[in-house]
Amino acid sequence: MNAGAILSATSGTINSGGPGFGTLTETFDQSGLSVGYTSGVTDFDAYIALGPTHTDTFGGFEWFSNSGTSSASVTYDLGGIFSIDALALWNEESSGIGSLDLLTSTDGVTFTSLVSGLLPTDHFAGAYSADVFNFSAVNAQYIQFDMSGCPQPNVGSFSACSIGEVAFREAGAAQVPVPGTIVLLGLGIAGLGSIRRKRTN
Repeated sequence: MNAGAILSATSGTINSGGPGFGTLTETFDQSGLSVGYTSGVTDFDAYIALGPTHTDTFGGFEWFSNSGTSSASVTYDLGGIFSIDALALWNEESSGIGSLDLLTSTDGVTFTSLVSGLLPTDHFAGAYSADVFNFSAVNAQYIQFDMSGCPQPNVGSFSACSIGEVAFREAGAAQVPVPGTIVLLGLGIAGLGSIRRKRTN
């Protein structure tokens, strides 16, 4: 992984407010975006600077919570532990998210609050752009979205929470090494120390 690269989720789970309409996969598979990217390779900031928009067509491109819900919760899995420091959110234009809290976890069991009270843009009809929310870098594999205040105030909004697309920015260090890798690294360093001592003698 490259520092500053854009990351997509590999899977997602609906915690509450579902099953809803559409699938959560449609919110991270790039199917509704005007410009695509390569997860882990494309530079996040350069990509956002292109002004990629999301289609306002529902079928196959967006996810909505159950009709009549004003809150919902979903969790995205990055497929590994990464250091992330930003979220790009294409807030769906018909219903969207009124207020968003983010929580993170490395094990999918214990979650810690990351940021609260984010206010995504209330988009009007038509293709919509991304909001970028920056935060202090955190190691995470799972990112939980707790949504409330749905739908947004636009006249004619469908009564539900909804998401167009999400993506994240890789903050710096490569993927967190697994314990076996750390042990091998330690053995390698110990070996170098042993060689140095022999040369000194």
